[in-house]
Amino acid sequence: MRLRDIVAPKLASLSPKLQQAALYVVEHPEEVATRSLRQVARATDMSAPTFSRLAEELSFASYEELREACLSQLRQQEQSFAAKARALQDQAARQDEGGAFIVHQAQSTISNINRLMNSVDPEQIETAANRLACARKVILVGMMSSRPFVDYLAYMASMGFDSWRVLGGEAGADAALLSDIGEDDVALVISKAPYATQAIRAASYLKGAGAHVIGVTDRIDSPLSGHCNTVFLVSTDTPQFFTSHAATLVLLETLIGLAVKASGPQVGQRIARIEASCHEMGEYVSNTNRVS
Repeated sequence: MRLRDIVAPKLASLSPKLQQAALYVVEHPEEVATRSLRQVARATDMSAPTFSRLAEELSFASYEELREACLSQLRQQEQSFAAKARALQDQAARQDEGGAFIVHQAQSTISNINRLMNSVDPEQIETAANRLACARKVILVGMMSSRPFVDYLAYMASMGFDSWRVLGGEAGADAALLSDIGEDDVALVISKAPYATQAIRAASYLKGAGAHVIGVTDRIDSPLSGHCNTVFLVSTDTPQFFTSHAATLVLLETLIGLAVKASGPQVGQRIARIEASCHEMGEYVSNTNRVS
């Protein structure tokens, strides 16, 4: 398991000091892997026993085993897409001092997506997609700026599945949607700063009801992480004033693609039927009507 997946479910139960140490380990695995315990303690203004206690709380046999986990993660990240993005940014800076805003925005988006590519565990994302494909019911939760993305995901999913629903999608339908939630169901919840209270409450309720909660958020210590069984972290950095959702979109499109791939032939047949119906009903513009 990756460090963030080990830390996330236990973070809320740690003391404030151990939480601080845990976040440092997740965000700076290279420091833990390459420096001595004494150096890490000095750099963080925390005591060495704090990190030893953290290792124990995270179920490692010793601090050295935690350090080895950090080293293992770094080995997996040797081919860093983020480094390529930084090189691209450096090149652009040399060519155009200051640069146009669209260049900076595009560079930031590329960097966010590359961080996702670099950090995501292929096995974790395939497991999540398989859960979505096999679930009796999938509930999609996204409030405020995240809402359009769960609507888009629901629209894509409706082509292949008839059991994916958006919480709050229809007036008065939430009670019925949540009435029989259990272990055969999956919830996908998106929440990034500023975190929507309703999304966090929904994740807490759904996990308590037995559903497997997949969270998409921007920090390991976000209020969503503690209510999830599976957590995906996406970078939201941007030079403009609002949170970037570009990396989130890549993740969601990957999940739905893998979910369709993991499904049986009936899903492909359903997609073909719906596409044919759209053509028959004239919902798609016919190529024969194209103006040359």
